Amino acid sequence: MDDGSIVIARIPNPNAGPPFKTTASEVATMDFARTVLQIPVPKVLSWSAGAENPVESEYILMEEATGNQLGEVWDEMELYDKLKIVDDIVSIEKKFLSHSFTRYGSLYFAEDTFPGCEKAEITGDLSQSLKEEVGNRFVIGPVVDREFWHRERASMHIDRGPWKRPQDYLRAIGQREIAWIRRYAPPKSAGGLFTKSEAQRSPDAHIAIYKRFLDIVDYLLPKGEQTRPTLWHWDIHAPNIFVRGDQITSLIDWQDTWAGPLFLQARHPRLIDYNGEVMLKLPENYTALEDEDEKMRVRTQVEKSIVLWTYETETKMANPILYDILHIYQGRTRRDTVEFSANTWDGDIIPFRQCLIRIARHWNEINKEVPCPIEFTDEEIRAHQRDGEGWNENADFWDSLQGLAYRDGWTSNENYDQALEMFAELREHGLQKLSGEERLEFERRTRWAIRRS
Repeated sequence: MDDGSIVIARIPNPNAGPPFKTTASEVATMDFARTVLQIPVPKVLSWSAGAENPVESEYILMEEATGNQLGEVWDEMELYDKLKIVDDIVSIEKKFLSHSFTRYGSLYFAEDTFPGCEKAEITGDLSQSLKEEVGNRFVIGPVVDREFWHRERASMHIDRGPWKRPQDYLRAIGQREIAWIRRYAPPKSAGGLFTKSEAQRSPDAHIAIYKRFLDIVDYLLPKGEQTRPTLWHWDIHAPNIFVRGDQITSLIDWQDTWAGPLFLQARHPRLIDYNGEVMLKLPENYTALEDEDEKMRVRTQVEKSIVLWTYETETKMANPILYDILHIYQGRTRRDTVEFSANTWDGDIIPFRQCLIRIARHWNEINKEVPCPIEFTDEEIRAHQRDGEGWNENADFWDSLQGLAYRDGWTSNENYDQALEMFAELREHGLQKLSGEERLEFERRTRWAIRRS
C-alpha cells in the first residue's frame, strides 16, 4: 500500500465448502473473535462472498498478521519463551470458554442472514450490552463443514443445522451418509492405489455401520456443560500462530471454525501435543552421554515434556472444564468415533468400525445407565481384523510421512517441493492402476498433485 502497510488477499479454494456461506462465515467468525472475544485476529478490510465483482471471485482482504510465524522461530526459542507462548495459548482458550451459544452451527453476520439462520444468543461471563450487540450483529446458521456439501450432498435436502442438541448434530451425520450412499455410492473395484477391503467396497456394509452409529448417538457424548455450543479454533499449531518475542500477536486460518459441542472441539493444540514418555528433568547420566545425537534426543524429550506439563497444569487451573474434557474416560475413542464418521465411502470404514467396537467393549466406562445398544459377533470381529491388515499398511504409509506431510495436507514451506513430488509420483501410480469411472474421479480429485514442469 502507499503507506507501506501490507494487505493479504485470500481467494477460497472451490473445494473448501459451499459458495457464499464459507466466506461469509469465516469473515463473521474472525470479526466475532476479534471484537467480542478480544483475540488477536487480523482485521478484515474488505470482502465479497459472491463472484459478481471485478475479481470475479469470492475474496477476503485483511491486514497482514503482525509478528513472525511461530513455525519459523519455535525451534530456536529458549524454553522460557516457549512457556510464555503456552501461557498465551491457555489465555486464548479461556476466552473461547468465556461464552457459549444456544445453538450449534456456523456464525454469520445478521445482515447476511438467509433461510435457516437464527439470532445468535450467547451466555457466559459477558456484559448484557455485549450480549445484545452479538444478538443484533450475528446469527447462527447451517454449518459450512465440507462434509455436509461434498459432491451430491450439496443438492440434497439434509439437515445442516443449526441444532438445539449435540445429539442432533451426530444424528445428522449418520442420516446424511446413509442417504448419500443409498443414492450415489459408485461401485468400487478391489484394486486401486491402496488395497480396499470387501467391506469398503460394499454400500450395505457402510449403511449397516452407520445404523449402529445412530443407535449410540444419544449416549456417546458427555452431558451438561461439556457439550455446550462453543466457538473453537481447532487448529492451533505453529503455522497459524504469529509472535513477537514471547507473545502471540495473531491467530489465523479461521475457515471451518464453528460453534460445536465443546467436547468434540477441545483437543491438545498440535504445538503442544506430545505422546512420548514424560521426562521433566535431564537424567543423572546425561553429562556422561558421549553420543551428541542421543543428548539432543534427551534434551528434546525433556523440553517437550515440560511444555506439555506446563500446558496441562495451567489448563487445570485456568480452564478446569477443558482439563476435565481432555481426561474423560474413553474421550479419545468417543471423539474419534465422530471424526471417522464423516465420510467412510471416500475415506475408510475400518477406523470408524474399530471405534464402534471399542465403544461396545468399554461401554460401562461410557454409560452405566443403559445397556449398550450395539454389539459385534465373534465372526464380525474376525472379519474386521482381516480387513484391518490392509488398512494397517495404509496407516504405516502415513506414519512414514510424519515430518514431511500430514493427513490433513499440511506441510512446511521447506518440505513443500519434496512433498508435492512424492504425491505426484503416487498420483501417476494410481492412474496406472485404476480404470473407468474410478480413474476419472481419482484424476479429477488429484490434479493438485500434477508434477510441475
